[in-house]
Amino acid sequence: MGLPQIDVTLLQTIADDLPLAIWLGAVPGGEVLYVNKMFEEILGMGPPEGAAAGNYVTPYSVHTRSGETYPENQMPYERVLRARDTCVIDDLVIHRGDRRVYLRVFARPLFDAAGNITHVLETFEDISREVIAEQARVEGEARLRHAQRMEAVGNLAGGIAHDFNNMLAAVKILTSHLERTELDAHRLRLLADIGSVVDTAAKLTHALLRFTRRGDAQIQAVSVPDVVNNIAELSRRTLDKRIEILTEIHGRGVVLGDPGQLDQLLMNLVVNARDAMSEGGRLVLRSRDDGTNVVVEVEDNGPGISRDIRERVFEPYFTTKTNGPVKGTGLGLATVYGIVKGHGGAIEIVDTPGGGTTMRITLPRAADSTAVSVARVVPRASTQRGTLLVIDDEPPVRRAATLALESLGYRVLPAENGEQAVQLYRVHHHEIDAVVLDMVMPGMGGRQTYAALRAIDEKVPVIVTSGLALGDEARATMEAGAQAFAAKPYDVNSLCETIEKLRQRDSVSSG
Repeated sequence: MGLPQIDVTLLQTIADDLPLAIWLGAVPGGEVLYVNKMFEEILGMGPPEGAAAGNYVTPYSVHTRSGETYPENQMPYERVLRARDTCVIDDLVIHRGDRRVYLRVFARPLFDAAGNITHVLETFEDISREVIAEQARVEGEARLRHAQRMEAVGNLAGGIAHDFNNMLAAVKILTSHLERTELDAHRLRLLADIGSVVDTAAKLTHALLRFTRRGDAQIQAVSVPDVVNNIAELSRRTLDKRIEILTEIHGRGVVLGDPGQLDQLLMNLVVNARDAMSEGGRLVLRSRDDGTNVVVEVEDNGPGISRDIRERVFEPYFTTKTNGPVKGTGLGLATVYGIVKGHGGAIEIVDTPGGGTTMRITLPRAADSTAVSVARVVPRASTQRGTLLVIDDEPPVRRAATLALESLGYRVLPAENGEQAVQLYRVHHHEIDAVVLDMVMPGMGGRQTYAALRAIDEKVPVIVTSGLALGDEARATMEAGAQAFAAKPYDVNSLCETIEKLRQRDSVSSG
């Protein structure tokens, strides 16, 4: 028994109501014989003039997912004719005027009784949501992997910087001690050279600490437009005159941050852009306030940064400046990354239209312009000497500090850890005039040691030292009552001045 005849109009109505687009083309010319209503809705147009075999890409504006024009010989119609079987293609993207539409196409040949292909039937499914969700997932995973890698690199860099600062501290203390007792002019110059090398090395470790967001920061309200204008003016005076420097400022743009670090951040980006335009070019510094964030951009029209190295450019000691008269250290963008993250922001690399690179920084906008600062006590000086408790788990630093301070007339009680320091302080706290406390120690750390010392005497005068600059632990200890901070490698003469200021303050307050 055969099937009953169905009205063609009914079939067309059913086809138009389907959630899939339908396209039917003739063979061999590829002329369009039929499309349903959903076809026009998904593609944003009906069959245009001239759409036929060999000319499907341009009329329908078909592209690959990476944005290139889709190869004509890979279109579904062409594939079906070659395969003589059903093909599934899911990498077509239609560039409509209002949006991009990602398609999955099922294409199959229709045969006559002799086995010849007479038609090609295609159904189109809009998979834009699926593709966009997958892209977001992949990008999210990539961002997570990048963040984890940068965190690992940061931990490594912070550990190296801390250990290096401890070694530099011993060298700096011993050098300053020898300088005080040396009479030979030649040897004094050599000691000065050693001190200079130590200071240079300390700058590198401080750059690493900024990358790890453990560097010292003085937080206050900062006008980003002022920073942009100041750096732009400085750049106009100092950079190659062949580089045109422009500014675009929109909004007030106030953030809570360290003005010195923000200056350094922007200057590093400007220098990086300058290095990319060795023959001159155009440099634009932008700032805008979107109500939630302050966005800063540094745009150049140099050769750009290739996508395969973009995730690495912020890593310490990674540099592309290996040729030419100026070699890169690989710390410029690493420092930028650390400063941005330390200010709660984000940084990304954006392609500049027409070639070049735009570094885009997003910083949280300040709710108001109230400055926040970390106060440090700076009392009056004195020349008295007394007893010091020096706590440091690094033997070279502890020995060097003890030797140098004793040569200046102090009695020094050295302690190699927090537990030993608490025992000594419990016995000698009435004699001890000041405590020099290292923050990073195994077992009882600096913060816990300070709390234990304060439990014995809440007025204990403490100078906090650390190879990590004023990090979270040191800052918390300062806020808990420690009076001063000395970043390693510290100069023993400066340390003595701080000790005497604390003693003078204590004598004034007790009097």
